[in-house]
Amino acid sequence: MAGLPRFIGLRYSLGGGGSQLMSFLSRLSMAGLVLGIAMLVTVLSVMNGFDREMRQRILALVPHITMQPWGGQGDWQALRDSVLTHDAVRAAAPFLQGNALLVKGAEAEPVQFFGIDAERERDVSRLEEYADFSRFEGRQLVLGHALALRLGVVEGDSLSVAVPQPGQNGVRFYRFEIVATLDSGTELDQQLVLMPLIEAEHLLPGQRRSLRLALNDVFAAPRVAWELSMVHGRNYRLRDWSQQFGNMYHAIQMSRKLVVIMLLAVVAVAVFNIVSTLVLVVNDKRADIAILRSQGASRGDVLGVFMIYGAVIGGVGTLLGAVLGVLLSLAIGDLVAGAERLFNLQLLRSDVYPISYLPSAIRAVDVMFVSAIAYAMTIVASLYPAWRASRLLPAETLRQH
Repeated sequence: MAGLPRFIGLRYSLGGGGSQLMSFLSRLSMAGLVLGIAMLVTVLSVMNGFDREMRQRILALVPHITMQPWGGQGDWQALRDSVLTHDAVRAAAPFLQGNALLVKGAEAEPVQFFGIDAERERDVSRLEEYADFSRFEGRQLVLGHALALRLGVVEGDSLSVAVPQPGQNGVRFYRFEIVATLDSGTELDQQLVLMPLIEAEHLLPGQRRSLRLALNDVFAAPRVAWELSMVHGRNYRLRDWSQQFGNMYHAIQMSRKLVVIMLLAVVAVAVFNIVSTLVLVVNDKRADIAILRSQGASRGDVLGVFMIYGAVIGGVGTLLGAVLGVLLSLAIGDLVAGAERLFNLQLLRSDVYPISYLPSAIRAVDVMFVSAIAYAMTIVASLYPAWRASRLLPAETLRQH
């Protein structure tokens, strides 16, 4: 009877030799497991996508560390040469930062603008991948796409830049042309204002140049900023990206953990449905079990029958759930974008979320982890119904039937 448990277990799990109700319940339990695993794989892929975009897009557009002078005199080039001696610093570029009011007709937006050297900026960020800096000279601006939409301007338009005058009760107005708009799909599109460094120096006379630093390891920024502050902290204020975006990054990581716990609970519920189904199947097959025992099948054989039954349901459900989850993960971005176009709405806005689209990144290790956990839960859950079936007494069971 070595192959008997396998033969009967497969026959039961494939719907043979049983009532339509039992077959329906088996498929229903399997469907719950499939949906639970598919949801978990899809959500994990979306959270991985947010993490990837945070690393590769947002943190590639912003400086990893900024060094701004407290005041007084200083040589930014000497400072640049000094910080580049740090092993963790990959590149450094000068910039100026100021406050202004952008005015176009009846529309006005308070902003922080940055004066940058377009040539050196290539070393510390990937801004040029999203905007054309080839004609970036003179009184020209690069605006974030969403900011340009709020002002109602496009490339080639001009607008007024009102800059407050220190020590004076008033502002000065300057006319700038919009040479490009930056559409990165991130929250930077809501606020970014760039101008040539030379023009920023005209608007901010007497202000010393600051430095934007790029690191070899972006997640080493807090440590590197602290180390540099021990040397330059008296004359420069150092800020790293985690002070602006750190809460958002940690929120993504925390959300990922909470979602995993929540959806594992959904998978657990689906597994308990399999337990309920197996208990019902055992009750439905009491006569069959009694006959098998009376024909010489051992308790271990009966245990094996229903363990194989649960293993097949769990295995097929896990496989189908993983495949469905991967397919949904591949299509989720296009599905959301299509729904936005169809219903003329925007589910993700860069002024609320860090990006304006739904990313997805499938990791094989996540799919395997979810599948392994779900299948292990199914096997463990099958133990009780299978044990209960093996403890049935043949004579008493046949007498009741």
